[in-house]
Amino acid sequence: NTTKVPTPTMTTTTNLQNPRDAVIVQAIRTPLCRARKGGLAKVPPSTLLSAALRGVLLKDPQTRHDQDATDPASSAYLIPPSDVQDICVGNVLSPPTSAVSFRMAALSADIPHTTSLSTTNRQCSSGLQAIANIAHAIQSGSISIGIGAGVESMSSDPMHELYDKFPPQVDWDVVQNCRH
Repeated sequence: NTTKVPTPTMTTTTNLQNPRDAVIVQAIRTPLCRARKGGLAKVPPSTLLSAALRGVLLKDPQTRHDQDATDPASSAYLIPPSDVQDICVGNVLSPPTSAVSFRMAALSADIPHTTSLSTTNRQCSSGLQAIANIAHAIQSGSISIGIGAGVESMSSDPMHELYDKFPPQVDWDVVQNCRH
């Protein structure tokens, strides 16, 4: 009696879909500009986030929906805002009060106040971590529909100024002598 051990060339999974599979239905991003000099230099991160949240819900984010999209039940929506159960926003540089402005961004995108919103900071991969958090919530059955997002404005929160104002609190002697 022999047992086959799976090898890299053997298929160990099936191609069956699971109702808890997390899928990305739509992805958009705001335009890129030069920090402190570009066309979006004076636009706060919450305004950028509001546009992205509204856009990801619309069937055609590139088309203006001024009249249609003011009605959350509009056919302009790919996903009705009321169906969104959770939003996670990745962000590194904003102040601790940014969660409040991100909540306002969700409300201005017609997402109801009953939709939960959280923020996450994973340095340069905060947006990706936000997507992973939402995917895990879907896979665990906590939610069915969520939005993972990331928002930064190097014009609003220039990194070099933050380090000048708030240098890292580190015991350099201990860190330099660390063996691991």
